[in-house]
Amino acid sequence: MSLSALSSSGGGFGGWARRLWRGCGARLSGVVWVSARQGRTVFGATLATLTVVCGWLTYQGHEVSSYVTAHHLQGCTIGYEPWRCEGTSAAVSALDDAYGSTVESTGLVLIALPPALGLFCGAPLLAKELESGTYQFAWSQSISRTRWLAGRLGVLFAVTLVGATILAVVSTWWVNTVLGRFPAYYHWYTGMSRSTSGPVVVGFCLLGVALGAAIGLLVRRTVTSIAVTAVVMSGLRVLIDRLRLAFVRPETISAPVHLVAVGPESPTGLSALLAPALPPDATLVDNGFLTAGGLRIPQPTDMNSTSGSDQLSCPSNEPLCLAHQHEVVRAYADIHSAAANWPMMVTETAMCLVLTMLLTAFCFVWIRRVP
Repeated sequence: MSLSALSSSGGGFGGWARRLWRGCGARLSGVVWVSARQGRTVFGATLATLTVVCGWLTYQGHEVSSYVTAHHLQGCTIGYEPWRCEGTSAAVSALDDAYGSTVESTGLVLIALPPALGLFCGAPLLAKELESGTYQFAWSQSISRTRWLAGRLGVLFAVTLVGATILAVVSTWWVNTVLGRFPAYYHWYTGMSRSTSGPVVVGFCLLGVALGAAIGLLVRRTVTSIAVTAVVMSGLRVLIDRLRLAFVRPETISAPVHLVAVGPESPTGLSALLAPALPPDATLVDNGFLTAGGLRIPQPTDMNSTSGSDQLSCPSNEPLCLAHQHEVVRAYADIHSAAANWPMMVTETAMCLVLTMLLTAFCFVWIRRVP
């Protein structure tokens, strides 16, 4: 059966797709049409899932937003100090009781969606063709390997890009609606809020598809490709999450030091209180003391923006602190404030897109080695 014959067969999905494209002034043909037709089940399931998820996000976000407005909680910073919600503790508790568990579950679903695209769309895309041998028929129809691969990847990337963009818009609105409202979802830098909003959603979706396709091309077994993709994608998520911190420089704040009684063996020592200079939404990277010569003496501490343990003291058990305690002039803290959120997301997205392009290029190189 030729490609033209295959494209003309079937009246349901094929007829609907042809009418849509003709109405837009364009027409699918050749390997692109075959790829779209062969993937109609996967694309339909993806569209249905996207519709359900976006509908649920819209409904839940509207419910939370209506509750917040009705109980005047717009300015609250629930989940970390200071709350700024004086006299609303009952309403805050009721909000968490009503929506807290479902908000957390929804966040976990959003985190799982980009890897799921790689597992169920990207990995079987080429592995299934290579495992069954159907790719040989396409290559016998005067279609080059690179053209066949471009059609297979191009359609999936296009569908993923459109769907991921829609999901990113809706999920970003949802994250901004629930952010700061629940103890399990209260920081801009938590995994659920950071990985489920903004361009990061699109980046991870495209990366999942590219990774699945590349592994499928290498392994040539559908089930094995899915398993390997799951493991590698999990590792990449962790790696990219760590690397984002290396590309965004933290802010440094400082505070004066004071002589205080620190213990019977050292009757006086240095102490610093950094809390007044810390934004309530900051995440701590490092802290310690500074000497007049610019030497940094890192200090272990539980200090962060969400607890009352925010005091540094020296002498401590570190020999470096003991040796230089008389040279200390100020205390410091390296932090990331909420202003670093978008630079970090752009950094993560850029890393995802670079990896996506590299994996796609690998597919076009490796396809020539397939017998």
